[in-house]
Amino acid sequence: MTGPYAGFATPQVHQMRGHATVQGGLSCRAEASSLAASQGFGELDDPDGWIVLARLRAGSATGRVFWDACDLVIMAPAADVAARRFDRCVLLSG
Repeated sequence: MTGPYAGFATPQVHQMRGHATVQGGLSCRAEASSLAASQGFGELDDPDGWIVLARLRAGSATGRVFWDACDLVIMAPAADVAARRFDRCVLLSG
C-alpha cells in the first residue's frame, strides 16, 4: 500500500511536540528519561518531564527511510525547550 495511509493503515505524518510511542507501544518519555539517567543526568529521570521535539515518520507515504530505524523521535526535557536549551535532547528510533 502506498499513499497517506501506507504501512499499518495509519496516517503517515510527522509530529512536533506532545507524546509518542516507539515500536511495541513503549513510551518515548520512559525511554528518554531512562537513557538520560543512564548517561549521568539523574535530574532528568522523570518521564513526565519529557516531550517529543520532533517525530520523523519513515515509510512509503513520507518518502523517508532511516535505514532499519523506522521512525526517528527527538525527545527533549520540557523545561529545556521552554528555556530554549537543546543540548540534552535524546534521539530514539522505533
